[in-house]
Amino acid sequence: MVVAEVIDVPRSPEQSFAYVADFTTVAQWDPGIHASRKVSGDGGVGSVYEVQAEFRGKTMPFTYTVTTFEENRRIVLDGVGEKATSLDTISFEPAADGGTRITYSADFKLKGVLRVAEPFLGGTFRTLAKKALDGLAAELATPAP
Repeated sequence: MVVAEVIDVPRSPEQSFAYVADFTTVAQWDPGIHASRKVSGDGGVGSVYEVQAEFRGKTMPFTYTVTTFEENRRIVLDGVGEKATSLDTISFEPAADGGTRITYSADFKLKGVLRVAEPFLGGTFRTLAKKALDGLAAELATPAP
């Protein structure tokens, strides 16, 4: 199940990318994430983050690995949990007003017998993505000093 959202923020692509690419900040802007910590790497390709995500009232640990890191343009993170996976792609492009257009897409897949429920959870996945991007827009709502 692929979901996508687009937001415009007043911060530059460089500032926006730096904030999001430090995936330890994800709990600050995504209400579905309780905690995130970097366990290895420098933030670029191969860096690994342990993330505690909430899904339908349950906390689920995920391990996210950075698979693509194009400075100030795009980051791709491959998340693997016991019951689900998520491939998150976050792209940054200059907006006409000097800010940034951020495009977020996530490809959620449930594992095992849970896969049969996946078609029925489209609304849930879309809501999770919207709340995450609303939170990111709020965090980046003012230009950095």
